[in-house]
Amino acid sequence: MAEGQTTHGIEAIVLVRADDPDKKPILYACPKCGGLNSPAIYIATEERKHQAAREAAENCYTCRTHNTCDTCECETPKGWTRCESCRFKARLEAAVEVPDDGGPYCAFDGDEYFQELDQAADAGLEWVSPCDITYPRIDPADIYDSLLSDMHEDASIDDLNATAALDAAIDAFNKAQTQQSWFGDVKR
Repeated sequence: MAEGQTTHGIEAIVLVRADDPDKKPILYACPKCGGLNSPAIYIATEERKHQAAREAAENCYTCRTHNTCDTCECETPKGWTRCESCRFKARLEAAVEVPDDGGPYCAFDGDEYFQELDQAADAGLEWVSPCDITYPRIDPADIYDSLLSDMHEDASIDDLNATAALDAAIDAFNKAQTQQSWFGDVKR
């Protein structure tokens, strides 16, 4: 913002001690909601601390309805420093382009999934991410940890019987799983 410009168009309310003959500012208040800002929370020179507290009061986050995109300067939802378009562009620029691995695919930075690239193109998508494919798995270590946590303090896997049989059954279960879960990878 330009010098002297505020979100509300009104300067901060400066609070001073009534018994201070020098009237040194101690707090700054938002002129709209009265929210207080103290220079004591800033680590800087005294002058900069007071400047920061005044600016915080004049550009009160509580009263602000939106931010300005730090890239294109368009109106941006409160809580974001960049608009959705600029955030998407930055994620796309940071992603590594990879050769087509045959799918499945996910809308880049979205939650639509496609078996074929043609399906994504028909849906109007210019960019897609390859998906990481996972299958349901049981980790025997998780089962043993749970069992041992309910036993005596010094319990170990050596205190359990038939662990080899359980490991073999879990291995067979894991190998039999065919149901896929897909997760898009916006880094590719």
